[in-house]
Formats: sequence, structure tokens, C-alpha cells
Amino acid sequence: MKHLKYPTLLVVSLLAVLHASAQDVNSLIKKVKNKLDNINKYEATGTMKTSIAYLKIPIAKVKIQYKKPNELTIKSNNGVTFVPKGVDAISLQKIFSNDFTAIDGGTEKVKQKILRVVRLLPTSQQSNIVLSTVYINEADLVVEKSSTTTKDEGTYEMDMQYGKYIQFGLPDRVTFTFNAKDYKIPKGLTLDFDNADPKNQKIDKKMLNKGKAEIVFQQYAIN
Repeated sequence: MKHLKYPTLLVVSLLAVLHASAQDVNSLIKKVKNKLDNINKYEATGTMKTSIAYLKIPIAKVKIQYKKPNELTIKSNNGVTFVPKGVDAISLQKIFSNDFTAIDGGTEKVKQKILRVVRLLPTSQQSNIVLSTVYINEADLVVEKSSTTTKDEGTYEMDMQYGKYIQFGLPDRVTFTFNAKDYKIPKGLTLDFDNADPKNQKIDKKMLNKGKAEIVFQQYAIN
């Protein structure tokens, strides 16, 4: 049975590495979450630009209000409100508030930065979230990119850019890509018939079911 010695040691070593990796990503997630947990509430002002094929949506001035643990509201003051489903996920506290198993996905280069990839699998079968993948800047302890697949609203992705509020883990700009397939046209919006022109028929059909919202935060009032 001596010939089993080295394979057994290899398996034990592999399990030890996996266990250490799991502890490492759990520690990293805890640090990111603790940074966000320092915020009890905030109110922010900014602008929101929403882009959906065949819709003319004006750039709106918005007020974003957050209250711990994961209550987030976005209100427009231009008379036309178009807040996509799932856009409240710009509150990362909402993702981290669920019980999950963290899986180390290694590293990935995003916009010239090496980010740590962590996949979050909810432990509850009642959760609307199926899988979240976060891309973490380990030096600043912030999430710079995320992708979340849900049961009801499809998959949405976020890209965060940080500046003067990075010490709080709050972005200056968020770009949010979402599923627009089943959206109803809100009152006050018009169809963009210019896109029906033959010269615009090169639009990727897949993009017709996608929408994008960009929020630029101008100022935060924290706690």
C-alpha cells in the first residue's frame, strides 16, 4: 500500500490549499463588507442617463437615498421617472446582506487593473439571486465590477468608478446594464422612430433586449 502515499499527500495538500483560499476570500469579502457597513445612511444627488433602443429617455436629475441595512430609493425630479428593475443593486450592501458561499475565482485584468474575482452563491433557495460575481480591488477594498444573475429579472452587470468617496466604498459613477425585454414604456417617454431608418438596421438584435443606465454622483451626504 506504500504506492498510495504520494497521491494521498497530493490530495491532502490540494484540500489544504483550497481551504486556505476559501478563508482568504471570506476574509476579503468581510473587509469590503465592513467598509460598507460603516455607512448608516446617505443621500446623494446626481444625473441618470438611461439608454434603450427605440426609446427617447431624457437625462434626469436624481436623488439617491440609502438607509442601512439595504434600503435604497432613486427618485427623478424631471417629471419622467424611469428606474430599471434591479437598479437598486447599485447598493452593494444588498448583495452582501444575503447569506452566501464565497468561491475564489482567481484574478482578472480589468481596465489595466488586476482584480480579485469572487463568486457568491446564495445559501437560501428562496433568494432571487442565483449567482453574483464581484471583481474586487484588493488595495482599496472596493468592488469595481459585478455581475448578478437573478431568477426573475435576468442578468445585470455593473461597472463602478471611484474618486473622492473611495474611502467610504462609494462610487462616483455607476454604469448598469440590465434586461429591457419586458419593459413597459412609462408615461412621458416617446418611441425613437429614427432607429427604424434602414441606415440604422445594423443594430445588434441582442442589444434590443438590453438597456443601460449610467448614474454620475455629484455629491454625497453621509450618515
